[in-house]
Amino acid sequence: MRVTAAFCVLLLSGCTNYIFYPMKEQLITPDAVGISYSDEFVETRDQLRLHGWKLYSAGESKASLLFFHGNAENISTHFANVHWLVEHGYDVYVFDYRGYGQSQGEAELDPIIEDMQLLIGHVLGQIPDEQKLVVMGQSLGASLSIYATAHSPHRDRIAALVSVSAFSDYHQIAQEALAKSWVFWLFQWPLSKTIDNSYSPMTAVGDITPIPVVIMHSEEDEIIGFNHALLLYQAASEPRQLIRLEDGHNVTFNSKRNRRKLLEVLESVREREGRNDSE
Repeated sequence: MRVTAAFCVLLLSGCTNYIFYPMKEQLITPDAVGISYSDEFVETRDQLRLHGWKLYSAGESKASLLFFHGNAENISTHFANVHWLVEHGYDVYVFDYRGYGQSQGEAELDPIIEDMQLLIGHVLGQIPDEQKLVVMGQSLGASLSIYATAHSPHRDRIAALVSVSAFSDYHQIAQEALAKSWVFWLFQWPLSKTIDNSYSPMTAVGDITPIPVVIMHSEEDEIIGFNHALLLYQAASEPRQLIRLEDGHNVTFNSKRNRRKLLEVLESVREREGRNDSE
Protein backbone atom coordinates (compact mmCIF):
# COMPACT_ATOMS: atom_id res chain seq x y z
CA MET A 1 0.00 0.00 0.00
CA ARG A 2 1.32 3.43 -0.92
CA VAL A 3 1.18 5.90 1.93
CA THR A 4 2.78 9.27 1.23
CA ALA A 5 2.55 12.83 2.47
CA ALA A 6 1.25 13.88 -0.92
CA PHE A 7 -1.57 11.37 -0.51
CA CYS A 8 -2.46 12.94 2.82
CA VAL A 9 -2.59 16.44 1.35
CA LEU A 10 -5.11 15.22 -1.22
CA LEU A 11 -7.25 13.98 1.67
CA LEU A 12 -7.65 17.36 3.31
CA SER A 13 -11.17 17.63 1.95
CA GLY A 14 -12.06 14.58 4.05
CA CYS A 15 -12.21 12.37 0.96
CA THR A 16 -10.55 8.96 1.23
CA ASN A 17 -10.86 7.98 -2.43
CA TYR A 18 -7.21 8.78 -3.13
CA ILE A 19 -6.14 5.65 -1.30
CA PHE A 20 -6.95 3.65 -4.43
CA TYR A 21 -4.38 3.13 -7.20
CA PRO A 22 -6.16 0.90 -9.74
CA MET A 23 -4.60 -0.70 -12.79
CA LYS A 24 -6.80 -1.86 -15.67
CA GLU A 25 -4.38 -4.12 -17.54
CA GLN A 26 -4.28 -7.73 -16.43
CA LEU A 27 -0.71 -9.00 -16.51
CA ILE A 28 -1.36 -12.71 -16.02
CA THR A 29 -4.17 -15.21 -15.52
CA PRO A 30 -4.12 -18.18 -13.12
CA ASP A 31 -3.75 -20.78 -15.86
CA ALA A 32 -0.30 -19.35 -16.59
CA VAL A 33 0.86 -20.85 -13.28
CA GLY A 34 -1.07 -24.08 -13.68
CA ILE A 35 -4.18 -23.16 -11.69
CA SER A 36 -7.68 -24.07 -12.83
CA TYR A 37 -9.99 -21.07 -12.58
CA SER A 38 -13.21 -19.50 -13.81
CA ASP A 39 -14.24 -15.90 -14.31
CA GLU A 40 -16.80 -14.53 -11.86
CA PHE A 41 -19.01 -11.52 -12.63
CA VAL A 42 -21.25 -9.80 -10.09
CA GLU A 43 -23.63 -6.91 -10.78
CA THR A 44 -23.72 -4.09 -8.22
CA ARG A 45 -26.79 -2.22 -7.05
CA ASP A 46 -25.88 0.66 -9.40
CA GLN A 47 -25.63 -1.82 -12.30
CA LEU A 48 -21.87 -2.04 -12.65
CA ARG A 49 -20.15 -5.34 -13.28
CA LEU A 50 -17.42 -6.52 -10.93
CA HIS A 51 -14.95 -9.13 -12.07
CA GLY A 52 -13.06 -11.79 -10.19
CA TRP A 53 -11.72 -15.32 -10.34
CA LYS A 54 -12.52 -18.53 -8.58
CA LEU A 55 -9.31 -20.52 -8.12
CA TYR A 56 -10.17 -24.21 -7.86
CA SER A 57 -8.65 -26.51 -5.29
CA ALA A 58 -6.14 -28.90 -6.80
CA GLY A 59 -7.90 -31.78 -5.04
CA GLU A 60 -11.05 -32.23 -3.01
CA SER A 61 -12.06 -28.87 -1.59
CA LYS A 62 -11.74 -28.47 2.19
CA ALA A 63 -13.17 -24.97 2.44
CA SER A 64 -13.55 -21.65 0.62
CA LEU A 65 -11.78 -18.35 1.16
CA LEU A 66 -12.59 -14.87 -0.15
CA PHE A 67 -9.55 -12.61 -0.52
CA PHE A 68 -9.60 -8.79 -0.69
CA HIS A 69 -6.38 -7.32 -2.06
CA GLY A 70 -4.37 -4.15 -1.42
CA ASN A 71 -4.85 -0.71 -2.89
CA ALA A 72 -2.71 -0.82 -6.04
CA GLU A 73 -2.73 -2.76 -9.34
CA ASN A 74 -5.35 -5.56 -9.60
CA ILE A 75 -6.02 -9.25 -9.05
CA SER A 76 -3.52 -10.27 -11.73
CA THR A 77 -0.69 -9.20 -9.41
CA HIS A 78 -2.34 -9.82 -6.04
CA PHE A 79 -3.59 -13.37 -6.54
CA ALA A 80 -0.01 -14.58 -6.03
CA ASN A 81 -0.59 -13.96 -2.30
CA VAL A 82 -3.16 -16.74 -2.13
CA HIS A 83 -3.00 -18.95 -5.23
CA TRP A 84 -0.76 -21.43 -3.41
CA LEU A 85 -3.68 -22.27 -1.12
CA VAL A 86 -5.28 -24.36 -3.88
CA GLU A 87 -2.50 -26.92 -3.45
CA HIS A 88 -3.65 -27.34 0.15
CA GLY A 89 -7.31 -27.99 -0.61
CA TYR A 90 -8.86 -24.51 -0.65
CA ASP A 91 -11.09 -22.87 -3.22
CA VAL A 92 -10.09 -19.21 -3.36
CA TYR A 93 -12.17 -16.28 -4.64
CA VAL A 94 -10.47 -13.02 -5.58
CA PHE A 95 -12.25 -9.94 -6.91
CA ASP A 96 -11.22 -6.55 -8.19
CA TYR A 97 -12.77 -3.49 -6.63
CA ARG A 98 -14.74 -1.23 -8.94
CA GLY A 99 -12.34 0.62 -11.22
CA TYR A 100 -9.72 -2.13 -11.06
CA GLY A 101 -8.94 -4.66 -13.79
CA GLN A 102 -12.11 -5.73 -15.59
CA SER A 103 -14.39 -4.30 -12.90
CA GLN A 104 -16.40 -1.36 -14.11
CA GLY A 105 -16.83 2.05 -12.48
CA GLU A 106 -14.50 4.25 -10.47
CA ALA A 107 -12.79 3.40 -7.19
CA GLU A 108 -14.68 5.14 -4.38
CA LEU A 109 -14.67 4.10 -0.75
CA ASP A 110 -18.38 4.18 0.11
CA PRO A 111 -19.55 2.00 -2.80
CA ILE A 112 -16.56 -0.33 -2.45
CA ILE A 113 -17.59 -1.10 1.14
CA GLU A 114 -21.09 -1.86 -0.16
CA ASP A 115 -19.63 -3.99 -2.96
CA MET A 116 -17.68 -6.05 -0.43
CA GLN A 117 -20.91 -6.99 1.30
CA LEU A 118 -22.32 -8.00 -2.08
CA LEU A 119 -19.27 -10.14 -2.87
CA ILE A 120 -19.43 -11.94 0.48
CA GLY A 121 -23.06 -12.79 -0.27
CA HIS A 122 -22.21 -13.86 -3.82
CA VAL A 123 -19.52 -16.31 -2.73
CA LEU A 124 -21.76 -17.72 0.00
CA GLY A 125 -24.31 -18.39 -2.73
CA GLN A 126 -21.72 -20.50 -4.58
CA ILE A 127 -20.76 -22.79 -1.71
CA PRO A 128 -22.86 -25.43 0.10
CA ASP A 129 -25.41 -24.05 2.57
CA GLU A 130 -23.79 -25.88 5.47
CA GLN A 131 -20.35 -24.44 4.71
CA LYS A 132 -18.97 -21.22 6.13
CA LEU A 133 -16.59 -18.79 4.43
CA VAL A 134 -13.23 -17.45 5.56
CA VAL A 135 -12.83 -13.74 4.72
CA MET A 136 -9.24 -12.60 4.33
CA GLY A 137 -7.79 -9.21 3.42
CA GLN A 138 -4.32 -7.81 2.99
CA SER A 139 -3.14 -4.24 3.57
CA LEU A 140 -5.99 -1.87 2.61
CA GLY A 141 -8.09 -4.94 1.81
CA ALA A 142 -7.60 -6.13 5.39
CA SER A 143 -8.63 -2.78 6.85
CA LEU A 144 -11.74 -2.69 4.65
CA SER A 145 -12.51 -6.34 5.46
CA ILE A 146 -12.59 -5.58 9.17
CA TYR A 147 -15.35 -3.03 8.70
CA ALA A 148 -17.19 -5.13 6.11
CA THR A 149 -17.18 -8.24 8.31
CA ALA A 150 -18.31 -6.33 11.40
CA HIS A 151 -21.32 -4.99 9.48
CA SER A 152 -22.05 -7.98 7.24
CA PRO A 153 -25.62 -9.28 7.01
CA HIS A 154 -24.02 -12.72 6.51
CA ARG A 155 -22.14 -12.89 9.81
CA ASP A 156 -23.64 -16.26 10.71
CA ARG A 157 -21.87 -17.82 7.71
CA ILE A 158 -18.44 -16.24 8.16
CA ALA A 159 -16.09 -18.73 9.81
CA ALA A 160 -13.29 -16.25 10.53
CA LEU A 161 -11.73 -12.96 9.50
CA VAL A 162 -8.01 -13.09 8.69
CA SER A 163 -6.44 -9.63 8.62
CA VAL A 164 -2.95 -9.39 7.09
CA SER A 165 -0.95 -6.15 7.40
CA ALA A 166 -3.95 -3.92 8.10
CA PHE A 167 -3.75 -0.33 9.30
CA SER A 168 -5.83 0.36 12.38
CA ASP A 169 -7.22 3.81 11.70
CA TYR A 170 -7.29 6.35 8.86
CA HIS A 171 -6.25 9.18 11.17
CA GLN A 172 -3.37 7.12 12.55
CA ILE A 173 -1.96 6.04 9.18
CA ALA A 174 -2.25 9.58 7.80
CA GLN A 175 -0.48 11.05 10.82
CA GLU A 176 2.36 8.57 10.45
CA ALA A 177 2.71 9.33 6.74
CA LEU A 178 2.80 13.07 7.39
CA ALA A 179 5.38 12.56 10.12
CA LYS A 180 7.78 11.13 7.53
CA SER A 181 7.83 14.42 5.62
CA TRP A 182 9.86 17.37 6.89
CA VAL A 183 7.39 19.65 5.09
CA PHE A 184 4.33 18.39 6.95
CA TRP A 185 5.85 17.13 10.20
CA LEU A 186 4.65 20.09 12.27
CA PHE A 187 1.12 19.71 10.93
CA GLN A 188 0.78 15.94 11.16
CA TRP A 189 -1.83 15.92 13.93
CA PRO A 190 -4.25 18.64 12.73
CA LEU A 191 -4.03 17.55 9.10
CA SER A 192 -4.58 13.86 9.87
CA LYS A 193 -7.79 14.71 11.74
CA THR A 194 -9.33 16.16 8.57
CA ILE A 195 -9.57 12.71 6.99
CA ASP A 196 -12.86 10.82 7.00
CA ASN A 197 -12.55 8.05 9.57
CA SER A 198 -16.05 6.61 9.26
CA TYR A 199 -14.75 3.14 8.41
CA SER A 200 -12.08 3.00 11.09
CA PRO A 201 -10.95 -0.63 11.51
CA MET A 202 -10.05 -0.06 15.16
CA THR A 203 -13.59 1.07 15.92
CA ALA A 204 -15.17 -1.80 14.00
CA VAL A 205 -12.98 -4.74 15.01
CA GLY A 206 -14.59 -5.20 18.42
CA ASP A 207 -17.97 -5.71 16.77
CA ILE A 208 -16.84 -8.77 14.79
CA THR A 209 -17.28 -11.11 17.78
CA PRO A 210 -18.27 -13.96 18.01
CA ILE A 211 -16.56 -14.46 14.64
CA PRO A 212 -12.88 -15.27 15.28
CA VAL A 213 -10.46 -12.48 14.35
CA VAL A 214 -6.91 -13.39 13.34
CA ILE A 215 -4.53 -10.44 13.05
CA MET A 216 -1.34 -11.28 11.14
CA HIS A 217 1.41 -8.69 10.73
CA SER A 218 5.16 -8.58 10.24
CA GLU A 219 7.38 -6.67 12.64
CA GLU A 220 9.51 -5.95 9.56
CA ASP A 221 6.65 -4.25 7.69
CA GLU A 222 8.10 -1.05 6.25
CA ILE A 223 4.76 0.40 5.05
CA ILE A 224 2.32 -0.23 7.91
CA GLY A 225 4.00 -0.55 11.28
CA PHE A 226 3.44 -3.45 13.67
CA ASN A 227 1.91 -0.97 16.13
CA HIS A 228 -1.26 -1.10 14.03
CA ALA A 229 -1.56 -4.84 14.68
CA LEU A 230 -1.21 -4.25 18.42
CA LEU A 231 -3.90 -1.56 18.37
CA LEU A 232 -6.28 -3.80 16.45
CA TYR A 233 -5.63 -6.75 18.74
CA GLN A 234 -6.28 -4.62 21.83
CA ALA A 235 -9.54 -3.35 20.35
CA ALA A 236 -10.73 -6.79 19.21
CA SER A 237 -12.98 -9.00 21.30
CA GLU A 238 -12.55 -12.72 21.89
CA PRO A 239 -12.01 -14.99 20.10
CA ARG A 240 -8.94 -13.17 18.77
CA GLN A 241 -5.39 -14.07 17.83
CA LEU A 242 -2.26 -12.08 17.02
CA ILE A 243 0.32 -13.79 14.82
CA ARG A 244 3.73 -12.31 14.08
CA LEU A 245 4.94 -12.73 10.52
CA GLU A 246 8.30 -11.98 8.93
CA ASP A 247 9.52 -10.03 5.87
CA GLY A 248 8.30 -6.85 4.20
CA HIS A 249 4.85 -5.56 3.39
CA ASN A 250 4.62 -6.66 -0.24
CA VAL A 251 6.34 -10.05 0.02
CA THR A 252 4.52 -11.56 2.98
CA PHE A 253 3.56 -14.87 1.44
CA ASN A 254 6.76 -15.41 -0.47
CA SER A 255 7.93 -16.88 2.83
CA LYS A 256 7.25 -20.58 3.44
CA ARG A 257 7.18 -19.86 7.16
CA ASN A 258 4.43 -17.28 6.73
CA ARG A 259 2.51 -19.62 4.46
CA ARG A 260 2.70 -22.32 7.10
CA LYS A 261 1.35 -19.95 9.73
CA LEU A 262 -1.65 -19.10 7.54
CA LEU A 263 -2.31 -22.77 6.85
CA GLU A 264 -2.27 -23.45 10.59
CA VAL A 265 -4.84 -20.70 11.07
CA LEU A 266 -7.11 -22.09 8.36
CA GLU A 267 -6.83 -25.62 9.74
CA SER A 268 -7.72 -24.39 13.24
CA VAL A 269 -10.78 -22.63 11.80
CA ARG A 270 -11.86 -25.86 10.12
CA GLU A 271 -11.39 -27.80 13.36
CA ARG A 272 -13.40 -25.23 15.29
CA GLU A 273 -16.24 -25.41 12.78
CA GLY A 274 -16.13 -29.20 12.93
CA ARG A 275 -16.51 -29.13 16.71
CA ASN A 276 -19.38 -26.65 16.47
CA ASP A 277 -21.17 -28.86 13.92
CA SER A 278 -20.88 -31.89 16.20
CA GLU A 279 -22.28 -30.12 19.28
